[in-house]
Amino acid sequence: MPTVAVAIVLMSACVHAGWNLLVRSNRSAYTFLRATVVIGAVGLVPALCAELLGTPFPKPVWACLAAAGVCQAAYYLGLSKGYQSGDFTVVYPVARVLPILLVAVIDVALGKRLLPAGWLGMVLVSVGCLVMPIRSLQAIKLSDYWNPSLAWILVAALGTTGYTAVDHAAAGWLQGPWTAMRYGVFEAAFSVIPYYLLLRGLRQPDTTEKGWRGWSVPAAVGAGVFVAYALVLWAYQLSPQASYVVALRQFSIVIGVVIGAFLFREPAPGLRISATLLVSVGIACVALGG
Repeated sequence: MPTVAVAIVLMSACVHAGWNLLVRSNRSAYTFLRATVVIGAVGLVPALCAELLGTPFPKPVWACLAAAGVCQAAYYLGLSKGYQSGDFTVVYPVARVLPILLVAVIDVALGKRLLPAGWLGMVLVSVGCLVMPIRSLQAIKLSDYWNPSLAWILVAALGTTGYTAVDHAAAGWLQGPWTAMRYGVFEAAFSVIPYYLLLRGLRQPDTTEKGWRGWSVPAAVGAGVFVAYALVLWAYQLSPQASYVVALRQFSIVIGVVIGAFLFREPAPGLRISATLLVSVGIACVALGG
């Protein structure tokens, strides 16, 4: 990967870990809905002006945005519901294992060559993530993985895989960070209605605070979501292999698990933090040899 792309993705990972910690501490599925509304309220008018007065997106990009909005809504639902029923140090890393491998398969199917160091890095990242839910290596139990949060983890992982593949395809029509930011605003806007319908369909209660105080955390989450993913969209333009970008983004796991283990006082922090070493080595393989 180009050095600039590596730096961009690592910055994105730091922001990504931050907003996930905020969502976990808030535990409301409506946090994401309010966050996307904030992104739209702040960025939609400038994005539309840029679209009308500048170079408009080609039609295929709008099809990508529609598909990505649905996938992102599924990701928001899976992640928020997973945080309600499981440990942060389990939900966050495990939800990110499947996308690494599935996106790699998509890259190969599209005829993109992955170097051996890139494959090794992705395998190490995946193994590290799979070790994190285990509380003891001497007493590995099915319940470490098979628990009420598993279904929501899978929903989040599949949603991530879907919007990653679509967004990387759209990146071929984007030029530079400003178009990436415009795309990010539209993607957030496209996710609002599908996510709202999912919440209503599941009869999910809104437990966020009423009034302006209830918008402070969602506003911070929205800012984090927007900045983190705009950086990723820019990195997609610089790296032909989406799977390398996805694997490198997992540096956020190292940050999130270390902070989350102590902040939320979750079990087995030593083992889970040790697993981040595997993730770190995998990231190095992707960054230096991929």
